[in-house]
Amino acid sequence: MIPKKIQALFDFIDYLDGNKKEYVEKYLPLCEELIKLDTQRHKLKPKQNYNDKQEYDKIKEIIATKFSPITAKIYNPITAKLRELNIWTGDDTFNSIWNSNSAAIIDFKENFKQEDIPVVMKYKNKYLSFRNDTNTDFLCLSFAFHVLDETFKELFDFFKDSDKNEFDSFETKTIEVDSIEEALHGFLKDKKKNIKFSIPTENILAKPTDKPTKNEVTNIKNELYMGNKYEVGDIKNNNGQVIIGDANETKMNSTITDKGIDNNEKSDLPQKTFKWQRTGIIIATILAITTIILMIIFNSL
Repeated sequence: MIPKKIQALFDFIDYLDGNKKEYVEKYLPLCEELIKLDTQRHKLKPKQNYNDKQEYDKIKEIIATKFSPITAKIYNPITAKLRELNIWTGDDTFNSIWNSNSAAIIDFKENFKQEDIPVVMKYKNKYLSFRNDTNTDFLCLSFAFHVLDETFKELFDFFKDSDKNEFDSFETKTIEVDSIEEALHGFLKDKKKNIKFSIPTENILAKPTDKPTKNEVTNIKNELYMGNKYEVGDIKNNNGQVIIGDANETKMNSTITDKGIDNNEKSDLPQKTFKWQRTGIIIATILAITTIILMIIFNSL
């Protein structure tokens, strides 16, 4: 018999599958339209020219209007379903999806019954079909689907008969780089690819061997442990997020637009997520520079 926590995950898959046709036919085209509008908006310079300011405000209003159905028909129902099924507790980063279900998944993998296998396979195919056929975060659920994919992969990877990565077609790809500059170059080159850049902490901040004198010119590198690595991730359609900390455990996600935060725009969480997802590299750069400055001050004391 399928345990209650696992069945709740399967019930959520049924919910997604039941709405998939409407999502694909009605809301994916709307998401594409919003992406194009957002691209047009970020090409404008509203602080420098009155014509750009007028066009910017016009596009902003169109985006706000067209985004409302995404909030009402996608974000609100999906997050409500996650809470109803006790899959998610309501945190902004959606990490509670993993924290609330990983133990049940591990237990199920240890204690499943033979009759459970066909059920698991059915729901695995449903989830993979949904993610492959939609292959989107609907502009407002990137954190949610990132953690959902991790959670379901933990379960479904156990129940497969080959070494093939069944999540490959929609899974975020990680590219190892040696510096923020290299990540930035890759980000600008591959804006529309579903990729993330991993920069080992030791490559950003290294402990100095000698303390320089006041008149000595030197490059100072310091070391600060903030988990395993900086990950500039989930970059899709020029979107990104930064994950700091141990993988699959403590994570902090921070995003701002690559054009800066627009203080004139006010919106609810889904629209903020849409605007802020463009960002990861700027956050990583600021964190690294701030850390170096602080360590230089500390070493000079």
